[in-house]
Amino acid sequence: SLDSKGDHAIYISVVEINHNQGDEMATIKVKVFTNDMEDALKNAFNKNISLMDASACNQNKTDVERYFMKHFSYSVNDKLLDLRLTTCESNGDAIWFHFQIDCPSQWKEVSITADYLMELFPTQSNVVSIHHGDQKRFLRITKSESKGVVTF
Repeated sequence: SLDSKGDHAIYISVVEINHNQGDEMATIKVKVFTNDMEDALKNAFNKNISLMDASACNQNKTDVERYFMKHFSYSVNDKLLDLRLTTCESNGDAIWFHFQIDCPSQWKEVSITADYLMELFPTQSNVVSIHHGDQKRFLRITKSESKGVVTF
């Protein structure tokens, strides 16, 4: 119906991973539609969680981290890395989650699973760009192919 809140036809999310060669830390930014993410958190934790602004999001950091721990995994050179949510940034009807990971300084192989939001939105696709030094790799993660591997 026309009055249903926030329906949109395209379910897409962006993941940007940045790693300066030699550093033992990298950043992962995830951009999602705010209302989709709120629906996913409500579905996961059976409570209403507001992400409408950065302060609300920061208050719910633990739940956001718990959700992504279940639906997003990142391995470098076969070592699974822990995500830490550092900040949230509102952006219109979307939100950016900024994560940090401690990681090996040199990356040979990266393996990523990113099935977040797919439990509610089967057509969701998550577009991943990995910047390692001056090299770039791209992946498209979907429900049927929720894992991707790239090499450097």
